[in-house]
Amino acid sequence: MADTEESIALKWLHQAIELKTGEEIMLPAESRSDLKERKRLLSQELKVLNKVDPVNASQLQMTTRFKDHRYWIVLKKVAFSPLIAFKVGTDGQVERVVLEDNYEKLRRIRLMKDDGYSIEEIEEVEGELSKEEKEYLGRERR
Repeated sequence: MADTEESIALKWLHQAIELKTGEEIMLPAESRSDLKERKRLLSQELKVLNKVDPVNASQLQMTTRFKDHRYWIVLKKVAFSPLIAFKVGTDGQVERVVLEDNYEKLRRIRLMKDDGYSIEEIEEVEGELSKEEKEYLGRERR
């Protein structure tokens, strides 16, 4: 069964998520109208991805380029994360503020468990685990 244009666009977005910060994927287009259509499809899939995985989706930047007599759609991974901000106090001190992404924390906990860490060792690294996180570890053991 052939891939649909939407599934191909989604595959390219997933490839772009795996890039290192600053790297980019350049997708060629046959013509300006082809460029617009492909960009529209990628934009639609990026909106869907943003609902499912907002952190990774927000790190993708999509632009177009005309280079070497050819149209390109460029997917670039940027260093921006919506979970990081900077707070400036009244004394002018700048403090980094990070919102905890529960998915990332659960992923780290699962990886530590897979590596043979005990719950006590995991709590030493991650701090006290919530009831939900302990239940997650219990489900993962089965």
